[in-house]
Amino acid sequence: MTMEEPWIRTIQRLFYPIMCVFGLPASLVTMAVLWRGSLDMSKSTVYYLVSLAVANFLLILVVTIFRDIFYFYVDILYWPVSSCGVSNWIYFTCVYSLIWLTVAFSFDRYVIVCCMRFKLLYCTPSVTRCVIIAVYISAFFVAMPTFWMYVPNRTIQPDGTIFHICSLHRNLSSIPFLSVYDHIQTTVWIVFPLVSLTLTNALTVWHINITTRVRKGLKTVSGGKQSEDPELVRRKKSVTLLALISISFLAHWLPKMVVKVVERFTYPPVNRYDFYHPVNMVRMICNMLIVLSSFSNMCIYSLAITKFRQELFRGAKVVLILLCQKSQPSFPSSKPMDIFTI
Repeated sequence: MTMEEPWIRTIQRLFYPIMCVFGLPASLVTMAVLWRGSLDMSKSTVYYLVSLAVANFLLILVVTIFRDIFYFYVDILYWPVSSCGVSNWIYFTCVYSLIWLTVAFSFDRYVIVCCMRFKLLYCTPSVTRCVIIAVYISAFFVAMPTFWMYVPNRTIQPDGTIFHICSLHRNLSSIPFLSVYDHIQTTVWIVFPLVSLTLTNALTVWHINITTRVRKGLKTVSGGKQSEDPELVRRKKSVTLLALISISFLAHWLPKMVVKVVERFTYPPVNRYDFYHPVNMVRMICNMLIVLSSFSNMCIYSLAITKFRQELFRGAKVVLILLCQKSQPSFPSSKPMDIFTI
């Protein structure tokens, strides 16, 4: 006896392979342009943007290939025993890295704009590298308990066949350590990051508005020409980039965070295997929205960074020229050639 597949599962079955084809190359191109291009940005900014692109690449790789494409087409029983836990461990490592790297980048922008003395010590390439490495290492260890939270579970496919998938432990509340950790997760990647991001961005924007008014007032009092202030232009560009990254982060991650909080306070608990339940459907859409962020970030950099856009177009032009040259047939030259030369 066959049953109809839920529409949200059908969309996921199509969405993840498409994102694998477009999202992975987009992340690689973003990393290449940021690392190799001359973007007139400080090394600290480039390091943060590249680290975010790397975390995005790893996230989409794990989600699209090891979590969802295999989820639909490969029975978990044919995987190695630890594959279920390892894939989720890597997934949450990428999640924590992305979230806290965004917070670290926001704090770095705040220090540059608001703390003139401290920025000489903090906003340096060596400190930035240490911060990025510390975030990745901390995320790796903080995500370790998820290795035991996800186990193979037996399900029935639409065609009636038995299929085993990797999913959250059904009796998680019966394991004290994992149950406590599952609730701590809400604080680690919802409460603290949102508060930190909102606070640092608000202080940065407030400080820039104050200093902009002061500088304009001083120029008016001194009777100077109302020419464009290069310092204000630099700060506006920095804030624009920060604002776009922060807005993108909230747009892609906030819905997932809200759903996670709703799941915490829903009683009786939501059955994660009921694919027609509104909370489950919204949660799956939010998961797809997170994966989509890897592609949208490249669009954000193209809009906010003029040099990034120029480098992207230049690279695309070079690739098209090479493809056109390869597609043209080569004819032997009528002019005699010397094979050996002295």
